[in-house]
Amino acid sequence: MRGTVVTMTMVAAVAVTALPGALAQPARAAAPVSPTPTRIASAGPPAGTVLRAGRFVVDPEGRVLFLHGPSVPPGGTVDTATVRQWAAAGFNAVSIGVRMEADGTFAGTSGRGGVPARVTADGFDPGLDQLADAVEAVVGQGLRAMIQIVPTASAAKAGDEAYAEGLRRVAGRFHDVVGLVGFELTTSTGSPGLNGAVRATDAHHLLWRQSAASFDPTANVVTNDEAALLVGWAAGDPATVLRLVSAADTTQIGWFFDRPLSDVTLAAIARPYPAAVAGVPVGFTYSPSGRLLTLAYIPAPAGGGTFGGRVATQIRVPARVYPDGYVVRASGATVVSAPGAGVVCLVTDARASRVDVRVEPATAEQAPPMAPPVVPPAAGDPCPASPAQSTTASAAGQSAGSVARTDETAGPVADKAAGRAQDGVNGVLLWALPLAGAAGMASVLSGLRWRMRRGRGGRVAVSSDQRFR
Repeated sequence: MRGTVVTMTMVAAVAVTALPGALAQPARAAAPVSPTPTRIASAGPPAGTVLRAGRFVVDPEGRVLFLHGPSVPPGGTVDTATVRQWAAAGFNAVSIGVRMEADGTFAGTSGRGGVPARVTADGFDPGLDQLADAVEAVVGQGLRAMIQIVPTASAAKAGDEAYAEGLRRVAGRFHDVVGLVGFELTTSTGSPGLNGAVRATDAHHLLWRQSAASFDPTANVVTNDEAALLVGWAAGDPATVLRLVSAADTTQIGWFFDRPLSDVTLAAIARPYPAAVAGVPVGFTYSPSGRLLTLAYIPAPAGGGTFGGRVATQIRVPARVYPDGYVVRASGATVVSAPGAGVVCLVTDARASRVDVRVEPATAEQAPPMAPPVVPPAAGDPCPASPAQSTTASAAGQSAGSVARTDETAGPVADKAAGRAQDGVNGVLLWALPLAGAAGMASVLSGLRWRMRRGRGGRVAVSSDQRFR
């Protein structure tokens, strides 16, 4: 009996000693899919990274995103004051162009009449340095940024060789940027192997390519597999803009407006819309005449699993649309934002199977203080999530350990990998718990919870030198 006790004690000691190492091991990746998946570190993608679940664009929390914003051509001005004006107009993202040379480098401009600034002998790209300043101005105000790579005529003629080098340079510079939508190639040419040029230095961000829009052959979209964003507008007149914006809403895709912004164009594109939906959208419509937005969604992540904590739906409401305030009516969710907030925040009610929302102008009977003037959103997350969390992987592919994904898919594959990781950890705990004693395992479980919180991609503070190294 004494020998048995000693043996069990030694086994328990080994189990407790080995458990932290077992928890630190990456999850077993799902079966490889084409193209070859790239392993993501347990810390997951940078906060605010845009991923894909089927035809939907999603965030690391698993919410479906609808991106609305301007497109800035190479050499265009992007500063903090301008970004604040865009945020007040209801935009939540900006596409920023950078010109690529035939050798895959980014010369940029000197700032004196647009004179080209050449790449230095040590490989420094002045164009990427200027791009970094613009991206910093955008993400610093809580908006997302798309990096649009615009090849020169000679670069387009060089084809894959130039594209691959340019993608490697850009992805290497911006791989850990928070709030990045991805990298857009403003060309429909190029082989599928260009995905590997991004994954060589960036395991998280998506590569987008241009093509004709299925709903309007006069317009262009950028796609990543099934997901799409409207980026090329046939014209800038109000009738065309309204037609394309309505088509994008019906198709349930976001957009970047590539025409000059004026009061006329802003009147057409500055509208309320669901910027982030904590569920799968059934549909949403906006009536400019009545200034009425309706939204319906099923409160479950588009990629499967469940949401962690009280993830909020965000609806952007521009002040120019509701100068006298707005009223929100919701079924299946509770409004948690302040009256008059530039972003309406809703949290799904317990056991709700569907959420329906209406946003409409305030009437004379609903004048302040019931419906105060709209206040533009401040920098940062307008709807902070509850600290409560879930151990279930989100649609963005986060899990307790590492997962496998490509730049073309996130969700079901990652969920299966996360489930296997959880099963492995739980098996170790069930074997060690009867042997180790309650006091020793309490410390181990505390460490496990800390690791899992680290692995679900919560919003983190990133200094500027970390963002753009």
